[in-house]
Amino acid sequence: MKKFWLAGLLMLFAVLAFGKVTITYVNWNSGLEIEQAMVQEFMKLNPDIEVKIVKHEGNYEDWLIAQAAAGKLPDVIMIPNIPMALTNDWALDLTKMALADPEWKNIPAPIRNATIYNNRIYAVPAGLFFMGYFVNDDLFEKYNVKPLKFAPSWNEFLTAVKKLTIPRDGIIGLAEEIQIPEWYPAMKNLKFGWFTWDGKEYHLDDRAFIEAVNIAKQLYQGKYVYDALPEEQKKQYNAGWYGDVWNQGKIAIRWDGTWATPFYSSLPFKSRFIGVPGGRIPVVGDFFVISKTTKYPKEAFMFAKFVTYGRDGILKRLELDKKNEWASLPLTTEKAVLDKYFAVKKLFPGLDEAYAKIGVGIIEGVKIVPGYIQSRWTAPTGIKVGDNPNANIGDVIWNAMRGDINIADYAKQLNKIANEQYQNAIKKIAIMTK
Repeated sequence: MKKFWLAGLLMLFAVLAFGKVTITYVNWNSGLEIEQAMVQEFMKLNPDIEVKIVKHEGNYEDWLIAQAAAGKLPDVIMIPNIPMALTNDWALDLTKMALADPEWKNIPAPIRNATIYNNRIYAVPAGLFFMGYFVNDDLFEKYNVKPLKFAPSWNEFLTAVKKLTIPRDGIIGLAEEIQIPEWYPAMKNLKFGWFTWDGKEYHLDDRAFIEAVNIAKQLYQGKYVYDALPEEQKKQYNAGWYGDVWNQGKIAIRWDGTWATPFYSSLPFKSRFIGVPGGRIPVVGDFFVISKTTKYPKEAFMFAKFVTYGRDGILKRLELDKKNEWASLPLTTEKAVLDKYFAVKKLFPGLDEAYAKIGVGIIEGVKIVPGYIQSRWTAPTGIKVGDNPNANIGDVIWNAMRGDINIADYAKQLNKIANEQYQNAIKKIAIMTK
């Protein structure tokens, strides 16, 4: 008791002698009551530190770039993607602070490992979500189709899609097919992650990727997905897109992220999250970086930990989240914390099973893989698609699923381009992280 009293007294003297340390913080979710409450709670626990929430205006990414140009980057930043921060030389090397923290190792491995570049840690995981398939259990029951368990086999999944495509009743088996080439290769080859990336390169010329694109094409041509239906047939739904049809209870299986579960809970049918066939569930992260320009790296890291992965912060967030605004799953594998979380939170069906399989998860590429946007979508290919003599890589893959291109004819060319874009981005980051 005397020890804690003395520590508190020393902290008080420090505040009186030197004033408060002030750190600035920006987050696109900072308007939520739970986020503001967590900031206030941190300051209560650390009276020598003041946290000022910085409000952004307009496009978030453009605003960050403008702040950096003006020398006004906040100390703790929710970042659109980590490579952006590294390429612009914004992110502080957090390796020593992270590895010195005994709770760092409790962060689930797929998302913890995503913070490492050139063997150093540059980000703090700030959110955890899954992507995968949701099923309308009412349709399975109505049409006497065997329910899909969590992480079904591919054959079970495909059989359900086909059995629950019932045109006479306006029932569609699968909302859309375009995600299959992103997760399917990792089911077939354990060395692959999202979109065949293995941590060092893409494998778009592998037969697993070619097979995935061709499966997607077959599902589209077989009219098992909403977009493949003739316009006359679509009119029966009076819908703008397949999401409206799902909400009507007319789609058996759809792809989405777990951030949608609060809305799905309000729909007038029973739905459940089943991840992906094979169980290598896609993981999506949010991330903080701490600015290189911060004057107070230790305090900034303390704050970042408290509002993200720290045991005390997770438990406090669970206590304060009266409006159920906290959409992320907890960033820890510590059993006592998870037991408390799962006891308090009424989870959407399937999320507990998903969390149990997080160790074999594959992390989605947008926020963590250098050059991913170019490798997946925007890089020009020199391939003619329709009237475009130089279609980008995303359009070529799209046409291979929904048009007349044979993916096998161009797989090696696409793979070469995707890896060139990745290497270009890696080289830029290497310069900034020497």
